[in-house]
Amino acid sequence: MRVFVTGGTGLVGSHAIERLVRAGHDVVAMARSERGRPFLGALGATYAPGHVEQAEAWAAASGVDAIVHAAAIVTDPAGWESFHRINVEGTRAAVRAAASSGARLVHISSVAVYGRRPVPAGNGRVTEDSAFGPIGGAEFYARSKREAEAVLWDEAARLGVSAVALRPCVIYGERERLFMERMLRFLRYGVAPLVGRGDNTLAMVYVGNVVDAIEAALERQEITGPFNTANDGGFTQREFFEIVGEASGRRIRLLRIPEPVAVGIGAGGHLVARALHPRRYAGLASSSGRFLARDNPFDSSRAERELGWRPRSEAKDALRRSVRWFLERQGTIRH
Repeated sequence: MRVFVTGGTGLVGSHAIERLVRAGHDVVAMARSERGRPFLGALGATYAPGHVEQAEAWAAASGVDAIVHAAAIVTDPAGWESFHRINVEGTRAAVRAAASSGARLVHISSVAVYGRRPVPAGNGRVTEDSAFGPIGGAEFYARSKREAEAVLWDEAARLGVSAVALRPCVIYGERERLFMERMLRFLRYGVAPLVGRGDNTLAMVYVGNVVDAIEAALERQEITGPFNTANDGGFTQREFFEIVGEASGRRIRLLRIPEPVAVGIGAGGHLVARALHPRRYAGLASSSGRFLARDNPFDSSRAERELGWRPRSEAKDALRRSVRWFLERQGTIRH
């Protein structure tokens, strides 16, 4: 199979390339800069220059059998315009490229599409049938991912494209450059907040297990629709800090903080950031306390049942590997 991958220098895209090449597929990967060429070549992919929002860049996808659209921005100081151009219009271009080639399209979406306070299904969990909750005007990432999915389904229906949208929660793993880096920088002081009781399962998923879902979606091309890929066994909030401490050779002292206090601190930081830089993305601070305190609400049983998604990596082992990978490359691991 010839597969075109966007976001090939990113977390999901790079892991998808490795897996696809290992499985014997011919992979072409788009990157925005020539600086990505050596990295993509080392992964075994053919480099294709271009920006996902530019229609002409998709010429390199001509004749492919499948497209894995993993390119997206999570933070950007330029504001909503960048999120809309790359995440939304880039998805529109991906659907049109898939239609032109008759290719299967696997779009990497996010549980962020559900917004705040989505309506749980009958089992009390958030499923693909749950009603979306509100999204604040300054929550640029969530807004863009929801709009991108709306574009995906409208364009796929209009153009006759076979498409799947995978909705992971917070993704961690080797090469992750946002969450883990900031978390480990914070934990170098040896203290971590334990929000609430700490026995809640965090809404996190290992990147390799997301790639398992990509492979399943490529194999079952008759299956379409959105699929949560947000449950791979997981670990509790307390276990997360214990594993990170063990893997990094640090003793981490946990300070219990009531959830309302943690949420209030995050919301306060969000308001300050918005006041100082009203046109910029204020980040994830306002939801950090809520994220740490609450149980993973997402149900992935549809992906397991219809796509045959079977996460191969045990979550706790994957977290240990990810922490050690990062620290070894930073030269900060303690033996």
